[in-house]
Amino acid sequence: MEEAGGCRGACVGPPPWERPGAAAELEYVDLDEFLREHGLPPSPPPPPAPARPPAPGPPRGPPTPPAPGEPLLEAEALGGGGGGPFDPRRLRFSQDELRPQPIARKARKVHVPEEQKDEKYWSRRSKNNAAAKRSRDARRLKENQISVRAAFLERENAALRQEVAAARRELARFRALLARYEARHGAL
Repeated sequence: MEEAGGCRGACVGPPPWERPGAAAELEYVDLDEFLREHGLPPSPPPPPAPARPPAPGPPRGPPTPPAPGEPLLEAEALGGGGGGPFDPRRLRFSQDELRPQPIARKARKVHVPEEQKDEKYWSRRSKNNAAAKRSRDARRLKENQISVRAAFLERENAALRQEVAAARRELARFRALLARYEARHGAL
């Protein structure tokens, strides 16, 4: 059910793109540009539809999942903590990481009188501000990684759909060829 402002479901405020000054915050990233910036080869273009069917080769199965001991989300991917660059082909997100986070109410701000703002207060404030910035940056990075991974998977899905369509055309051609052979020489 559509609510005012085009919001669906739980809506706390206007969407980010409708907030004043939010246009500067939004950043759209081209997948190939992102991969090049991080030293990875760009994603391969989807294969063109073959003019003639390719020679039969070994059967191709679904992509292999990560090994059982391999973590689903590397901690280095969020902070750049010495790990390799983000690779949307390798990174897997667990269901918990993809689940929407609950909307928590903020605690009311407590006004602190000027006379109580001592050195301890200001050091705690600066530590809290730094922690909040790290948290926002980590969330933004994770959201960007998920969107890049989704774009990569959409491209991969389109390429696989084209492969399946080509295989179905090849199967239909072979079935027609077999039917002509059986009509001419009898059943196998």
